Amino acid sequence: MDDAARREEIEKLRKREAELLERIERLRTSIDQTGEISTLVFKNNLLKEAQDELRRVQEKLTGVAEP
Repeated sequence: MDDAARREEIEKLRKREAELLERIERLRTSIDQTGEISTLVFKNNLLKEAQDELRRVQEKLTGVAEP
């Protein structure tokens, strides 16, 4: 992978990382304000999915950022 492609991939991954962090924060706030159990379970599942995707993005970012 050449430098330009690597920089582009890093930029794309960092943008996705920022989006996921924002989504996770919104979900946490929403969960704190939710009282209904079924909604809590649903939002918790969404949170777990976002955290899993964030972990994958960060792992990929680490691999791409390394020379």
